[in-house]
Amino acid sequence: MARSSVSRSRAWRVTPSTRLPLPYTPQSWQGHGVRGLAHPQLLAWFQSVVRLETLPLTPTLRVYRERPNSVYEIGTPAELDLPWSRLVVKRFGWRGVQHYLSSPLKRSRAMKAYRTACHLLEHGLATPLPLGVCEARRWGFVQYNVYMTAAIPDVITLQEYYATLPDGPAGLDEVLRLVAAYTRRMHDSGLWHRDLVTSNLLLSGPAGHRQVALVDLNRARRVPWMPLMLRAMDLARMGWHAQLPQLCAFYSAGRFSVTRLVWYIRLYRQWRTWRWHVRQALKPLRARLRV
Repeated sequence: MARSSVSRSRAWRVTPSTRLPLPYTPQSWQGHGVRGLAHPQLLAWFQSVVRLETLPLTPTLRVYRERPNSVYEIGTPAELDLPWSRLVVKRFGWRGVQHYLSSPLKRSRAMKAYRTACHLLEHGLATPLPLGVCEARRWGFVQYNVYMTAAIPDVITLQEYYATLPDGPAGLDEVLRLVAAYTRRMHDSGLWHRDLVTSNLLLSGPAGHRQVALVDLNRARRVPWMPLMLRAMDLARMGWHAQLPQLCAFYSAGRFSVTRLVWYIRLYRQWRTWRWHVRQALKPLRARLRV
């Protein structure tokens, strides 16, 4: 492992202070309002694509999403001779003007995702390997920010798995155990994901040997203590209903009260339903203000 870490100073740089759980030493660059980190062999290529609103159409390009965040999967340039055949590039957009106006006070979402991925890997939790991150600012305001990872081959989201049940009920039981164990370990590491929907959990490998990986990391927060309510809020976002008691039992593993955990989840879901109705009522006003 590379004995380096991302400095917290404003000029991104690699320092020999602590270890990054990466199989390479990231290389930094800065200039013309842009700064970033990337795998040394990908640095020049990454710098050439980060400014593009959309990647050029090629037979290897796969588009996952275009608004508000652009997410693409593309083949690794053959001339770079890298061990990863596919890359995922995510360019973050804006959901509202308030996020842009507050950007000088925050880390960019791309950098948040990069740091969170390093945190997960450091604690032995799977996530696509981060290969690059960059941001451009003007007067402190983020103009664009991009995050790049290696693509995990032959994956299916937990959402797709539950809709199709390719391994039958027995397979679902295995997956529930894996997801519960992964989520518990993530929380024990001090990470609160805050967007733990089933489309952000990836499954790979054959039945009986499944592995779980987590994506969409830019909303995550590290907390010094993980109370049961925060744990419940993450679990509630998965949307399980019939399987909720079973999931909570696997998650608790004798450490927490299953009854209390289920009660917290249902309470949080009621609050989210109430909040949704309030937002719908305020939607015309928000549209008028263009927020």
